[in-house]
Amino acid sequence: MLHKLGARSLDKLNTCHGDLIAVIMLASARSTVDFGIAEGARLFDLQLEYFLQGKSKLDPRNPESLARAMHVVTDERPVAMAVDLYGYHPDYETRKKMAYDMPTLAYIAGVIDSCSKELYEMGTITHLVRWGGNWDKDGIILLDQRFDDAPHYELYKP
Repeated sequence: MLHKLGARSLDKLNTCHGDLIAVIMLASARSTVDFGIAEGARLFDLQLEYFLQGKSKLDPRNPESLARAMHVVTDERPVAMAVDLYGYHPDYETRKKMAYDMPTLAYIAGVIDSCSKELYEMGTITHLVRWGGNWDKDGIILLDQRFDDAPHYELYKP
């Protein structure tokens, strides 16, 4: 089945770095599990709220933390270096069950990882993507982490 991102997901994805857009668009076309974009660029107040709630390790008040942040400023517009996804299904009851279901998110992560490596090796993108369910990319999913963020994907320089 061919999937494509909806208008709201595309609007959020368009707040992201071009490398992330390329990877997510390719993954969306290849994945047999449909997904949507929960968040792209975040404003300061929302990021602070997530940090204070323990949902993020990035404190936007810390200049060193911001230097590694998921946002950069280009032409006064924030560009997200990260995106949060969810599993999507047109049936609302099914979507509620699968949106943040670990097997669903792990499957999507595998597709995104494969697309990221392919585009990087072709020279199409200059970053790779890492997943919040396997920060250190050692293949051990969730078991060896101190902070799990399975809906989260972010760019990094290899």
